[in-house]
Amino acid sequence: MRVLLVSANREHLPDPIFPLGLAYIAAAVSDAGHEIDVADLCFGRKPLDDLRNQVARFQPQVIGLSLRNVDNAAYPLTVDYLALHREVVDTLHAVSNAPVVLGGSGFSILPLAYMRELDGDWGIAGEGERAFVALLQALEQGLDPSSIAGVVSPKSNTAASLNITIQPQRPANWAEGLRPLRSPFDYARYIRRGGTGNIQTKRGCVFKCSYCTYPLLEGNRFRAREAVDIVDEVENLQREYGPHPLFFVDSILNFPRGHVEAICEEILRRGLDLRWSCYATPVKLDRHQAQLMARAGCEGIELGTDAVDDEQLARLGKSFNAEVAERANRYCMEAGLRVCQTIIFGAPGETESSMRTSCHALRKMNPTAVVAMTGVRLYPGTPLSQALIDDGKVKPDDIGLLPTFYIDPAVSDFLPGFLQQQAHEAGNWVLPGLVEPILPGSQRILRGLGVSGPLWRLLHKPWMQRLYRGNFKRPNTSWGVPNASKKLV
Repeated sequence: MRVLLVSANREHLPDPIFPLGLAYIAAAVSDAGHEIDVADLCFGRKPLDDLRNQVARFQPQVIGLSLRNVDNAAYPLTVDYLALHREVVDTLHAVSNAPVVLGGSGFSILPLAYMRELDGDWGIAGEGERAFVALLQALEQGLDPSSIAGVVSPKSNTAASLNITIQPQRPANWAEGLRPLRSPFDYARYIRRGGTGNIQTKRGCVFKCSYCTYPLLEGNRFRAREAVDIVDEVENLQREYGPHPLFFVDSILNFPRGHVEAICEEILRRGLDLRWSCYATPVKLDRHQAQLMARAGCEGIELGTDAVDDEQLARLGKSFNAEVAERANRYCMEAGLRVCQTIIFGAPGETESSMRTSCHALRKMNPTAVVAMTGVRLYPGTPLSQALIDDGKVKPDDIGLLPTFYIDPAVSDFLPGFLQQQAHEAGNWVLPGLVEPILPGSQRILRGLGVSGPLWRLLHKPWMQRLYRGNFKRPNTSWGVPNASKKLV
């Protein structure tokens, strides 16, 4: 069959991100013997016109549409992608009779709602490498794919589907014999414009952060690739596309113990000269691990610490305390790694005291950068959302396609002005919900000058700190005017 794969993501901030998940789908569909073409909407000046022309040329029999994100997860500067997704689906239905199959991580968070809202023909919730291929086979043979695990049927468009349970596929050997097919995409352009490539070493997450969707999307256990296979892919990328930084997109790279160590040791054994960065957890992050990662080319770690207050860490379902967080930060800095601390302010139970405790600790830790999120995004099915529903603080209908955020009433008035004051004094804080992290023109200039890797690494430079402080000279103590594109509960 002729299968057109469409990447709907058009977000360029903080950087355009290569659609790695769709590249895995492309590999699986191609390996199954189908003819594929790819429409990537990220860079075109008139992406919908380009899409119409590509459909006319290729005449697909099935169209797979990947929806990467629901929104930008920032409050109050929320960007909701639903309207953009809708115009892509409407364009496809207007120019082709081919069934449109919705998928991707954004779709998988809210599959039934997206099916109804976007009028999808079929959907794939969760990992799609096997489910989508099985759906294609069923359609080719004139069979009903509804019984395939992970497939969302057209019947999900009806109100009667509210209680349907979808069981996604999560094969333990998901990567066996499969590498993402990057060649149909402009991977080199993503390197130039985004400053980095990407790679995945495992799926799933065993941690129980109360707000997080990773366990819902990928399962609550790790399914890891072998280190040799991972480094083979890394080496191939450097050979095919030239030396370029890589970002490991795993929920966290440095857990379970031994995983990142095996990757680093394989990199060192081969004598590869690499630059890479990753998400990490403070859990079990010791001096040896930090030093080994640095020796193997790691130049930046994004630590999902979320708070540096013991009571707030417990409320967020974190598996460590403030002492562990501070120690992990110190080990990374001592090893020469740049560290970005990601913190959530305003989650349930937050107080002025807990916010001051976290901010005081962050000053002492002195990471390269701090990304401070204002409020917590609520997604269906997470422990946090369920707890708020059980406590009567949120209604089930509040949590859906419309981006919904929770800020504890105890700090709602205090939070915006206090965080902007902290950002102005520190000079290395990013507040995505209150001030745009970087202007599109500035991002393009930096990448055009050859600056690669995560841009937050620049916040250790005094000139960058002076420049960034200018964003917070006059702290705004209000949240701005609410609008219909987001909801605060």
